[in-house]
Amino acid sequence: MSSSEWLIKQYEGDYMFSMRIDKIIRHSDDVSTLFFSSRLRSYPGQFIMLNLPRYEEIPLSLSSPNSVTVRAVGETTYALIRLSAGEIVGIRGPFGKPFTPTDGKALLVAGGIGAAPLYYLHDYLKRRGAEVKVLFGARKAEELVWKDRFSVLMVATDDGSEGLRGTVIDLLKEEELQQYDRIYVCGPEEMLRKAFTHLKEKEVLGKAEFSLERYMKCGIGVCGTCILEDGSRVCAEGPVFSGKDLEGVEF
Repeated sequence: MSSSEWLIKQYEGDYMFSMRIDKIIRHSDDVSTLFFSSRLRSYPGQFIMLNLPRYEEIPLSLSSPNSVTVRAVGETTYALIRLSAGEIVGIRGPFGKPFTPTDGKALLVAGGIGAAPLYYLHDYLKRRGAEVKVLFGARKAEELVWKDRFSVLMVATDDGSEGLRGTVIDLLKEEELQQYDRIYVCGPEEMLRKAFTHLKEKEVLGKAEFSLERYMKCGIGVCGTCILEDGSRVCAEGPVFSGKDLEGVEF
């Protein structure tokens, strides 16, 4: 057994624990939110490694201190959205670098199901007294999961079924970005790249943070599956990165 394998086994032995699914909200045929029986000691932007017996362990961003919002895109996630309340899952974590909070004026830029960490962040910032505005984009209205959770919201859909006919980047381009103390971005990678380019052009990368997603096996910086071009590990140095940290990195 290699030292890396030993470390992973030690970590799992010491820190994996079981959690009961207390409630499930099915937003659509392929998206559900799973609520755990207890809150996890965590911060917005962090993730867990979730283990379902007979399936691959996967990383999932927390959408609240006691929930994950999941889209069925593979074998494990399809199995997760078919779970029933009362079933048990294994959890390691929470892991990763969270968002940096502000008490001032915040802009949240959310794309599709990738917005899950921003649900948690929105509530966290509001409790701190921050002034929060959300730009939320999706392909169609049905994919605007938890939109009612956001107090100040502007929406865009690709098909025009709700809000602006267009993308969340179109909404972002209408914002006076200098007025915000912090800008938080989470969503599909193509959307992240476009947001990064626009924020750089407007010279506000210094106040921006991006939540990245990568396939990972360990969640603790050992396996090397989530490394960026500059050597940063999404699970350890991320998943939240400052805009300045991502300059020159293909993500």
